[in-house]
Amino acid sequence: MKKIKLESVFNEFTLMGIAVSGAFYLGEYWEGIAVILFYLIGEWFQHKAVHKARSDIKALLDVRPETATVIYNNTYKITVPEKVQPGETIEVKVGEKVPLIELMNGLMIVSGNDAAIAIAKHIGGSVDDFVKIMNKKTKELGMKNTKFINPNGLPVYNLKEPSKPPMENISTPRDISILAKYMFDNYEKEVTSITDKEIYSYPERGFCKNNTNVLLQLIPDVDGVKTGYTGNAGYCLCFSMKTYKGNNKSDCDNRLIGVVLGTNHKNKRTQASMSLLKYGKENFATKNIIQKDQLIGKKYIYGIPEMEVCLKAQDNLYITCKQNENIKSEVTLKEINYPIKKGDSLGVIKYYNSDGIELGRLDIISENNLEEITFKNKMKIFLREHGF
Repeated sequence: MKKIKLESVFNEFTLMGIAVSGAFYLGEYWEGIAVILFYLIGEWFQHKAVHKARSDIKALLDVRPETATVIYNNTYKITVPEKVQPGETIEVKVGEKVPLIELMNGLMIVSGNDAAIAIAKHIGGSVDDFVKIMNKKTKELGMKNTKFINPNGLPVYNLKEPSKPPMENISTPRDISILAKYMFDNYEKEVTSITDKEIYSYPERGFCKNNTNVLLQLIPDVDGVKTGYTGNAGYCLCFSMKTYKGNNKSDCDNRLIGVVLGTNHKNKRTQASMSLLKYGKENFATKNIIQKDQLIGKKYIYGIPEMEVCLKAQDNLYITCKQNENIKSEVTLKEINYPIKKGDSLGVIKYYNSDGIELGRLDIISENNLEEITFKNKMKIFLREHGF
């Protein structure tokens, strides 16, 4: 991790971690979602009590606002907002210097809400500016039903009007899975180096806690991602697990990503997640359906045997399908005319499952050049182009 550039790791990667650090308020129902329970009154009293206690302490001791200095290669000073919401923290102390990677560990492993605020201010300049970055990224990724109001996911109550519902981050299982896939596609090693830890220990500060994702202890191949909870969203989890190829030669290693929202107990969250992983592993496989440069067929321009064009796959194509599912292919070719250069795109091959749903597609290209031909064949082409 020491060699990783700050800007290359803590942009979308940090966005993902902070985005799921709290639970998300549901915008739609989806498979695996339980009934949402509301705890508005209880959370309001908790919030008010903490707020009052903090105010009393400041009044008695005249304590300056909490600050923390984050270092990564160089030293950067940041200010943690005074009004930290109730919840898990990694207990950043006044004036303490904490390496940025340790804040990331605290954020992703033990849901450190104070760490989320500190990182947001460091990366974005301010919490509000970082939230703008988060929302911009959701649009880029096509997360159509997601909107963030803060980096830690906690509800924001209006204590002057406690009867009103709190403002909250809003998302859906589909959107969260899109974000998780993007994260693994781009930062798999960086992410799993954190989320795969069962215990987070920071001896210099006497800090040691278990990962809130108990699936790590139950299933060896699970390596992430993040738990969350609020009264409205319930107990939530975005999880991932490596899967390995079976006996079929075309099978490939892959990763399952799942999202469970809205359960009313930690155990139910775990049970729902394990059920989804079991279903995915037992019923689906990832296959290398066609390999790069694999011959697809041959085409003869105007039916002339000497004017043969070999058609091949431009790249490898991987698809995820049901075990032992009947996969159908469909080839669509462009109008092929002389001359042809090696690598020219000549069409597309598509693959469908038994329900007619497209699983993947790949360009078909020419394997050979067809530029220099005999005078005899040129005459054949001329005659056929003119209807003879």
